[in-house]
Amino acid sequence: MASERQRAVRLAAWYNAVPNVLWSVLGLAPVVVFAYQHMERPWLYGLSALSLLLYLVPAAGLERLRLSAQPAAYRRLGVHRLNRFAQNGELVNRRLRQHFPEFRQVQGRTSAVRRLRASYHLERFHLVLLLFFLLTSLYAAARGYLGWALLILLANVGYNLYPMWLQQYLRARLRAATRR
Repeated sequence: MASERQRAVRLAAWYNAVPNVLWSVLGLAPVVVFAYQHMERPWLYGLSALSLLLYLVPAAGLERLRLSAQPAAYRRLGVHRLNRFAQNGELVNRRLRQHFPEFRQVQGRTSAVRRLRASYHLERFHLVLLLFFLLTSLYAAARGYLGWALLILLANVGYNLYPMWLQQYLRARLRAATRR
C-alpha cells in the first residue's frame, strides 16, 4: 500500500503534466513548423548542435547569467505570475492540497537542495532552447520570413526567457527560506 506522500507525488506528476504539455506545445509549435517547412537541414542540425553545447554550462556559469539575487527584481518583471501556471506552480499545488492538505513540494533542507539542483537543470534546458530559438529567428529573418522571425522571437521570450527567470526567482526564494 502506497503512503499518502507517494500518492501525492504520483498525483503531482499528473497535475504537472498539464502545464508541461500545454506550454511545450505553445512554445515549440512555431519553431517546429518553421523548421520543418522552411529550414535547410544542415542549418537545422548545425544550430541544434551549437545550442546543445550550452548544456555544458555549469551552475556557476548560470549564476553569472542571473538577473538578480533578489526576488523583488523578478516580481517587477511579473515572473511570479508565471509561477501560477507553471509546473509545480501555485495552481498545481493548490489542487494537490485539496486532496492532501499537508503536501509541500519542499520539506526540509534535503528537498530544498534537490529543488535547487533541479532548477539549474531546467534553466539549462531553457538556455539551450533560448539560443536555438534566437538562432532560428535570425535564420528566418535572414531568409526574409519576418513574420516567422517575430513569432519565434515572441515564443522565445515566453517559453525560454521567462522560464529561465522563473528558475532564478525560485532559487532566490529558496535560498531566502533556507537562511531563516
